[in-house]
Amino acid sequence: MSTAAEAPTTAPTPPSLRQDSKEAWRRWRWPLCVLAVIVLAGAVIALSVPAGDDGRRLSPGNAAPEGGRALAQVLARQGVDVVRADRTEEATGATTSGSTLVVTDTMLLAPEQLDRLARDDASRLVLIEPDEVTLNVLAPQVRAAGYSNHTDREYADCSVGAAVTAGDIRGGGHLYARSGGATEGGVAVCYPQSDSDGTSGVDSSTERGSYVVTAANGRQVVVIGQSDLLTNEHLAENGNAALALNTFGAQSSLVWYLPDPLEVVGADQRPVLTDLLPSWVFWSLVQLALVALLAMAWRARRFGRLVGEPLPVVVRAAETQEGRARLYRQAGARGRAAATLRTTSLRRLATRVAAPGGTTPQQLVVLVAAATGRNPFEVEQTLLGPAPASDGALVELADRLDALERAAGMHSTPTRPQ
Repeated sequence: MSTAAEAPTTAPTPPSLRQDSKEAWRRWRWPLCVLAVIVLAGAVIALSVPAGDDGRRLSPGNAAPEGGRALAQVLARQGVDVVRADRTEEATGATTSGSTLVVTDTMLLAPEQLDRLARDDASRLVLIEPDEVTLNVLAPQVRAAGYSNHTDREYADCSVGAAVTAGDIRGGGHLYARSGGATEGGVAVCYPQSDSDGTSGVDSSTERGSYVVTAANGRQVVVIGQSDLLTNEHLAENGNAALALNTFGAQSSLVWYLPDPLEVVGADQRPVLTDLLPSWVFWSLVQLALVALLAMAWRARRFGRLVGEPLPVVVRAAETQEGRARLYRQAGARGRAAATLRTTSLRRLATRVAAPGGTTPQQLVVLVAAATGRNPFEVEQTLLGPAPASDGALVELADRLDALERAAGMHSTPTRPQ
């Protein structure tokens, strides 16, 4: 007896692998695209950032022609411990009584930073192309005496051992001379400048040179007006290396300070009130606050509605600033007032044009000129020019700085030169 074959029951067909892959792609395509963009951006940034070179002039880690890496490496081979510092606290904390402190870009130093460097423990201080404000605080026996384009020297013409040993060096640059109250024995001027060497802005009867040695605040201070001889490009020329090594390597410890224009100077470096008060004051204030709250709850029912009353005295917010300005004017400290204005403007402009850390003043001038569309020479004269000679010139400088900051603030996306 034959039996009929039962018809097979058909089950629902599961989705195919192709359909699954399409669903997964539609679900994950946007997260994957975002992840790919992030990875690509990270790779581009990693490839564009130079490794081991900060690009700053006279930096001990900069191998470019204008860097100071060659000098730092030679000093390290001779047993000198070279420490780089970007902040005032780092520089003063790394020095000891047997250290040499080298300071570059002194125009970036605020008055508070100069006062702290004046109290530093380093027994030797080397200033690279300092301005008049820096000299008044760190080397009062020396003053700025113009600039020279003549780059050759044949003799030191002084009794300083480092200069006599070096002999012929790359000269010129910024020139310095004794101040009015300094004696000839207290200040040694080396590599003197003659009137026929293209000197500008000085009295022809003044003895001036690009390498000056003096003493201030109980330590030796060396002023170098020609920074090119310290760079990788010119270190091997003539006696540049001998002079640089004898100046920087006189002691076993060297702190190389390159001021950061973005360093915040002020209240964050001073002790706060909580650091000065004993521990029991906090709990006493808590108890007094509880008593005050209880008294307010006790007496609150007896008070009526609040009634506004005019203040008996109106205190202007700018009173302190105006008082300080009057003190500057009374003392005739136009150079210090101008330096304070320029330092503050440099910090604000560096923030507005998004300048990277370690940007030099000259590089910041290029960034500001590109962001505002102004002449780079005009911007440089406003931010890094000479001190004003009169009160009217100081007011004019303040107006130019204010106008430059307003112009930079109008550009929300500053353009940086490549």
